[in-house]
Amino acid sequence: AREATARTGLKYAVYYSERIHVEAAVLASQLVERGAIGRVVQVLALGPHRLGSGRPDWFFDRERYGGILCDIGSHNMEQMLHYTGASGGTVVNASIANYANPRTPGLDDFGDANVVLDNGATGYCRVDWFTPDGLRTWGDGRTLLLGT
Repeated sequence: AREATARTGLKYAVYYSERIHVEAAVLASQLVERGAIGRVVQVLALGPHRLGSGRPDWFFDRERYGGILCDIGSHNMEQMLHYTGASGGTVVNASIANYANPRTPGLDDFGDANVVLDNGATGYCRVDWFTPDGLRTWGDGRTLLLGT
């Protein structure tokens, strides 16, 4: 981002809305900061989303959109770092698949990952595009924190 800013004169940002714009996530941050749940030793993050219609062609090309773990999973990984106070980690294993969208083989409709963070905490995220169209919201994300 710094290189792109220097080259173009434009500023870039990543908006991790699921942590900084969701009331429950803001409250969870406050509880963690106060020490109300002890040390956070694990974060379990589930991110089911609705695929919906009207997405641009590039969205179905993994080389152009980065895949489901970049797209949705990055929000979960950012939450893991934030809630545990870690500054990095190691992906132990991760998987992606296209289970239900044969017409768009470049789309990952499922992804999951296990991580060990640099402070010993662990995390698991699972993201997908399987939320039914009939649900009135984009999905039903859940983040569970395990504290000591």
